[in-house]
Amino acid sequence: MRKEDSKYYEEVVASRRMFGGKIFNVDVEQVVLPNGIPAIREIVQHHGAVGIIPLVDDKMIFVRQWRAPLGQETLEIPAGKIDPDEGDDLKEVALREMNEELGLTTDKLDQATAFFASPGYSNEKITIYLAKDLKPVENKRPLDNDEFLNVEKLTLAEAEKAVEDGSICDGKTIFAVTYWKLLQAKGE
Repeated sequence: MRKEDSKYYEEVVASRRMFGGKIFNVDVEQVVLPNGIPAIREIVQHHGAVGIIPLVDDKMIFVRQWRAPLGQETLEIPAGKIDPDEGDDLKEVALREMNEELGLTTDKLDQATAFFASPGYSNEKITIYLAKDLKPVENKRPLDNDEFLNVEKLTLAEAEKAVEDGSICDGKTIFAVTYWKLLQAKGE
C-alpha cells in the first residue's frame, strides 16, 4: 500500500533539523492529520542497529555495561549501531560487533527478526541475528574508546531471572531471551 492510500497518512508540510549528532538527528515536522488538523512531530532519525543472540552450548553471552540514560548497569546482548558508511550488509556489522565486544566470530549467523525500537518518535530499526558455532577471532578489534563492558554467560534460567530483577531491561535483550526460550521449546 502506498502511504498516500492509507487513511491514517499524515502529510508532511515542513521539516526542520533541530539537532545533528553522530548517532542520531532530531527533526521537527509539521504535518496535516487525516482530519485536516495540523500537528507537530518530533522525530529521532537513526541509522539503525544490530543485535546478536550468541549461543554457546546451553548458555547465551551477554555484556554488562553502564547505560548513562538509565543511570545503571545493564545486561544486554552484544549490539551496535550501523555507521552511515557501512552499507546494506548488516551481517558484516553484526560480525564486527561480535569481534569488538566478544572476540568471537561465526559462519552461522542468521537473521532472527528486525523491529522498530520506538516508532512513536524514532525510525531506529534493530536487526537481530542468531549466532551459533562461535569461534575466537584471529585479530580482535579494540572496543570503542568510550566502551567499557564485561562479558557474561548465562543459562536461560539465569537470563529469565535477570529480566525479572531488571538487570536485563531493554527490548532487544528481552526479545533475545524470549526467542531463546522458544528455540529451546522447539528443541533447537
